[in-house]
Amino acid sequence: MKPISLPLQTLYAELAQQLQASAERPTSLYNREINGIPYVYGKRPVGTVRRDIFVGRADDPAVVERIALIEEENTRAAARKEIVSTLRRAHVPAPVPALSHVLDAMSDAGLLRQAVLVGTAAYQCYPAPLGHMLPAAGLITQDADIATASLAVTTDEKGETMETILKRADPTFRGLPGLDPAALPSHFRSASGFVVDLLTPQRRRTDTSPMALPALAAGATPLQHLDWLIADPIPAAVLHRSGIAVRIPQPARFAVHKLIIAQKRGGDTTKRQKDLAQAKALIAALKSADPFALSDAFEEAAAKGATGWERPIRRSLAELGLTPEHLLA
Repeated sequence: MKPISLPLQTLYAELAQQLQASAERPTSLYNREINGIPYVYGKRPVGTVRRDIFVGRADDPAVVERIALIEEENTRAAARKEIVSTLRRAHVPAPVPALSHVLDAMSDAGLLRQAVLVGTAAYQCYPAPLGHMLPAAGLITQDADIATASLAVTTDEKGETMETILKRADPTFRGLPGLDPAALPSHFRSASGFVVDLLTPQRRRTDTSPMALPALAAGATPLQHLDWLIADPIPAAVLHRSGIAVRIPQPARFAVHKLIIAQKRGGDTTKRQKDLAQAKALIAALKSADPFALSDAFEEAAAKGATGWERPIRRSLAELGLTPEHLLA
């Protein structure tokens, strides 16, 4: 497994830190006078479109303050683009355009501050934090899994539905009806086949599927083990434009979670093999980068119960030719 140099890891960490601290998005500002009153507007790239925004009256002190913040962000974003370019030239993984546009649109709406990126989209973000390149086969994805711990999800813009947000990434996105045609959609698909799934932890056996996210006119599929996976997520950066701030599961939890769900795939052999491949790659990287985190995650999960937790972990390890002792520091 090829290591990522310390200077590149440092650059990535700096990028992620800057993104988490950003309060604005890069925006081109311009003035317009209406009935003798000067107003400030802006244009900014979001997904595959350029979005018009209204900033406010040019003589409003709060607007003047926000203009200064936007201009500062424009300067920082230009510097971050150079970091993103450097990392991409060094072959640090970046998402396919469809995923980049989806995450950019969700970031613009403020959704990624409340959500955790899971699945292969999250796996793509682990190489730089772990300091190791991961096998390319496990990085390929045509979907985005977004998990929210709370059903009280809102956007920065009132009245914005999930479908409206995703259409900025691809105008062909549509909500897919579930078994209950009256239920709000939790799956969204574009004409190219890219899928966005909204997920939430299953709290009770009686939880309906999907659980309603009324503010987004959408639902979220409740899943077992998800609350453990997304507890205490870590900040990460998606290498697109000047970077996109995301939160992803702790890599040790992600690896152990993949061991569990691989045994719950039923007849879906393709996803099962991908789960196992991602778990194996992360275990190898963590044994070098953070063995104690891997050990802690395994012991914590195994202590939650033999049937639903420890047994599937052991079965997946056996398929990989490993033993539980391999996960211990």
